[in-house]
Amino acid sequence: MSTACSRLLNIVKTRKSVPITASKTLIPKCDHPISIKDLHQIIDLDQFASKFKQKAIESNRFRKRNNIYDFAIARLADANRHSLIEDILETHKTFKEITGEGYAVRIICLYGNAGMFDHAHKLFDEMPELKCERTVMSFNALLSAGVKSKRFSEVYEIFREYPSKLSIAVDVVSYNTVIHAVCEMGSLSEAMSLLDEMKTNGLRPSVITYNTLLDAFYKKRGFLGGERLWAMMDEDNVCRNIRSYNLTLEALVDQGQLSTALIVFDVLSSEGLNPNLTSFNVFIKGYCDQGNVEEGKKWYNALLESGHVPNRMTFAALVPELCRVGECELAFDLSKKMFKRQFVVDEALLQLVINELVRRSMIVEAKELVELGKTNNFVQYNLALHPETDKLS
Repeated sequence: MSTACSRLLNIVKTRKSVPITASKTLIPKCDHPISIKDLHQIIDLDQFASKFKQKAIESNRFRKRNNIYDFAIARLADANRHSLIEDILETHKTFKEITGEGYAVRIICLYGNAGMFDHAHKLFDEMPELKCERTVMSFNALLSAGVKSKRFSEVYEIFREYPSKLSIAVDVVSYNTVIHAVCEMGSLSEAMSLLDEMKTNGLRPSVITYNTLLDAFYKKRGFLGGERLWAMMDEDNVCRNIRSYNLTLEALVDQGQLSTALIVFDVLSSEGLNPNLTSFNVFIKGYCDQGNVEEGKKWYNALLESGHVPNRMTFAALVPELCRVGECELAFDLSKKMFKRQFVVDEALLQLVINELVRRSMIVEAKELVELGKTNNFVQYNLALHPETDKLS
């Protein structure tokens, strides 16, 4: 084992993280008649947007339903119908709630989710005219919208210019967001300078700060690139969370150091942490990439036994190897789980499963997947049976 790996293991074995306890979020009941399912059934997007806008105009209760707004904006953004998004959200500037900063922040965030940073920026600039106060909360929302829209250099410029111009005191969230932006730009030295700057300004880095940096350094410089940051978390008394460990596991597995990754994985319980779905997926992918499908299956079973539900990353890692070794039943079962959970997966992988099912004369199962590809209500797949199916059925 390398010296770097040894130092890492010494750190994780002698450091206790604060256990994370799940909190319950109470969701208020809403008796408004329209639902996401109702809106989903409106195929024509112009009609969909018109119906949504009308409901927003009619009911302030409807306007408080964040989940239905997230769904609507995401659906229109996926279809590149940004003019419809603009039509819906610009209407909200006429409602009395716009004088509340939290309401304006919500619209800025929705524009950001849709990749419409110019619109988010315009609303931020208009807030004084709308009698809406601008504080660090809306400033941070603007930075976040820029990151989500991949306008990283503009995020950095705004961070440098606006606080003094608008008398806004930046906080840890502000720094975390701009550090994310400069990391995406590939400027790791500037990211570290921002880390030093926030400390100089009396702000304590959070686990999010360090996880953002770890992710960037591991991706650009490999496992050794993030080792110093791992130690700095102890120096700054920052408790690592499961994402911190998952990033380390990914870096180790990507470099083929599965044995060291397993040791780090075993440390989780002593740190008061439980592995999550990503933790299991890291090992499924690692073993499958090495062609060791049996170990990949063991980790898949461990994932299920832990109460987690496989996702599209599980599917993408495991299915090619299952098909390669002829494990059609498991590939078929995993494919059906993707449809049941409405995960959008690579069409080519679904077709691979179908082809393998046909090759092994499992025609009923192959036809079931083709039919699911046509009849599901979240995405349409262009799946087909093998040309020789008619001869076999």
